[in-house]
Amino acid sequence: MDLKEIAQFLDENAPAFLATLGTCGNPRVRPIQSPLLVKDRIYFCTANTKGLFKHIQNYNGIEFCSCSKEGTFLRLRANAVFESNLEVKKMMFEKYPYLANLYENPENPKFEVFYLDNLSARMQFNNGEFKIFKA
Repeated sequence: MDLKEIAQFLDENAPAFLATLGTCGNPRVRPIQSPLLVKDRIYFCTANTKGLFKHIQNYNGIEFCSCSKEGTFLRLRANAVFESNLEVKKMMFEKYPYLANLYENPENPKFEVFYLDNLSARMQFNNGEFKIFKA
């Protein structure tokens, strides 16, 4: 399994569910559907006004889970790293036109992108077989 296969699975099985450690110390799970593969990184986006941004700032360990209709599921574990990368932000707007309704343009100071660092992934099929990825 490689990053391209991971990003494709997330694209085809949106939304994925992202878990963070909340500021209160409890886990928080939310749907997220903005995967973008750029070179050797998978990026997502959010607003710096949301709890997700605060939670990652406090503790950047995250976990994703996505499941296909056929029962295959993908679990990702990584460190989320925010990056002020205008090129990636522009690419997000190209891939996800609905972002213009939320943020107007990629230069909006509320619009943030983050990538998955130290990524490990496990894709498990409904027959019990699995594939593993480790960055």
